[in-house]
Parts: sequence; C-alpha cells; structure tokens
Amino acid sequence: DPCEGAYDEALERCRVGVLGAVRGGHDLHGGDADDDGVRLARTGNPVVEPPVRVALLRLRERGSVPASPSAEVKTFSYRAMDTEFSVSFGLTEDEALCGSAAAACFARIDQIERLLTKFSDTSDVAVIGALADGANTLVTPETMEVLVASAQICAATDGAFDPTVEARNFGELVLDVEHFRVGVKKGPVKLDFGGIGKGYALDECAKILRGGQFELTNWLLNGGTSTLLASGAPSLDETGWPLGVGGVWKSRTKTPTVLRLSSGALSGSGFELRGEHVRDVRRGGAAVKWAQSWSRASSATVADALSTAVLALDAREIERTCERLEAKVLVARHQAPFFDRFRDPLRWFGGNP
Repeated sequence: DPCEGAYDEALERCRVGVLGAVRGGHDLHGGDADDDGVRLARTGNPVVEPPVRVALLRLRERGSVPASPSAEVKTFSYRAMDTEFSVSFGLTEDEALCGSAAAACFARIDQIERLLTKFSDTSDVAVIGALADGANTLVTPETMEVLVASAQICAATDGAFDPTVEARNFGELVLDVEHFRVGVKKGPVKLDFGGIGKGYALDECAKILRGGQFELTNWLLNGGTSTLLASGAPSLDETGWPLGVGGVWKSRTKTPTVLRLSSGALSGSGFELRGEHVRDVRRGGAAVKWAQSWSRASSATVADALSTAVLALDAREIERTCERLEAKVLVARHQAPFFDRFRDPLRWFGGNP
C-alpha cells in the first residue's frame, strides 16, 4: 500500500468539511470568515475521527472551481505542494468511506510531493539535477511517469511546455522507462514540475477513489483552485459537477461559462490566477498570447500542463496541440470591451466542450 505509514499523519493534518450551499446572501453564523467573507460554522461533532475538524464551507470561485455546489456535499481539505487540495463527494457516497478515502488521497499527495519537489536534497528531482555528464540514476515509477508525460506534452505543444523552464535542456535527459533509470547527456538538468505536479497528484488520487478499497464514483478533486478532476455528479438529479470558467470575461461573453463535468479534468491559468510567473519558455519573457486559458482533457496531468502552455501558443498551434492530446482549450483574448460587439472575447479550440 503506497499510503501505508502516512495515513495517520494525513488524517491528523486534514480538515473535513461538509460543503454547504450559501445562496442569496445567507450567512452561516458562529465561525470565522474566510477571505470571501463566507462564515465557517463549526458543528463540534467530528464525523470521522477526533483529530478531524468539521466545518461548513463554500469553495471559492477562482478560475475553475465548483460554480453552484449542492447542499451537504462532503468536502475534505488539505494543504500540500504550497496550495490547498480538496476532495468533494456526492450525496450518494457513504460518509464513513469518504473520510477514509480523503485521508488516503492526502497521504498519496504527500508522498508525491516528497518525490517531485525541487526543495529537498533527497527528492528524485534533486538527485537528477545533481547528476554529472554521462551519469544516470534509478528513479521511482511516479517520477518516470511524470517525465514521460512531460516529454509527450512538450512534443505536443512544440516545446511550449518544458519542465526545465528557461534552461530548455530537457532533451539532455535519457529515459530508460523499462528499468526506471534517468541519465544526463550534458548537465546539469534542473527540473521544475510546478506546472504538472498537481495534476499528476490528482490523477493518482483518482486511482485511490476508483480502486477496489473504496470504489467511489461521485467525487470532485480540486488542486489549488486551478485544476479539477471529476467523476459522476453531486446528486442523482444532476448530470455532472457544475464548474465555472470565463473569469472576468463572464459578463462580456455569449459563450457558456458553466460546464457540467462528469468525467475528465479542467484546468485554468493566466495572469489573473498566477501573475507574471507564467512564462513563454520558447521565447523568454511573459506568455502574453492570451489573457487566460482553460483546458479540458481526460487526465489532470495533461490539463494542468496544457492550460499554462497554451498561453504562449498562437491559434494554429493550439489547434494542433488539441488534436495531438485529444483536448479542448478555451482562451480569453486581449481586447477592450468595445470590441466585444464584433468578436467574442472567449474562444474554444478542439471543438465545443
């Protein structure tokens, strides 16, 4: 069990919440306000185990997040990878299983962070970065999976996604997939999986939720309010999880800005969400082709990496990338509101969602 030994630690750190609907200015009394001004009300009775704090909360709408969540959806939150992860479960899922499944997911996220972080001298990323020319090292299956996915997305985006960022020497790595060995032709090769790691963590959590131990089918995984992975729906009378896109362009577009996602992933990126750190690794400087982007793909790994990479791609490149990765992309144009009467500020590539 990859989560063995980490379960108790994750349970101790995670916060369990029940997602409450907050509509029409209704205020939940008796708790602390979050940064959206929504009140967090404490019930005082843990639903899983004593270390777990129970709260009513509303997920914040930033980028791509639940747009209108149903009442009493069970949500569990956890901080890792310098962001907030959460998993929400539909009304039909067993409450006792949900708590255990969430803790297992959070333990898995911790494990992946230890392998992929660039801030630890013992991580696979650090070991690869320290390799001398011609040397190689054994890596974990997880690290190899992320490297292979990075290579595929790098090729599909014509180099707009590159985990070596501005050094652009990803091609100096030699991957022996069969034996889980990574070599360096000419180094150092400094990897940064910040643009793909959270998505990969969500995909790994999905394996736990779908697996034989839990067999859960209605859930929504959220990685830092920018990448989501969905299965099923919040309730029997809904066709999927309602997720919002469009950002500040919602009031200016005729494009639908609420998607019902019952499978696959959705990720958002742009200056509104991530600021000046969104880089065009091919040309240097900020990625300014589009103001913001959202990507849909079957995996969170692809959606996470793609949403940032497309900010540096032109329209033809995005079309090719969507075809290669079987993905869909929504972009926001840089244009003043005056021009909205002539051209919608939002545009889908790869077909309608």
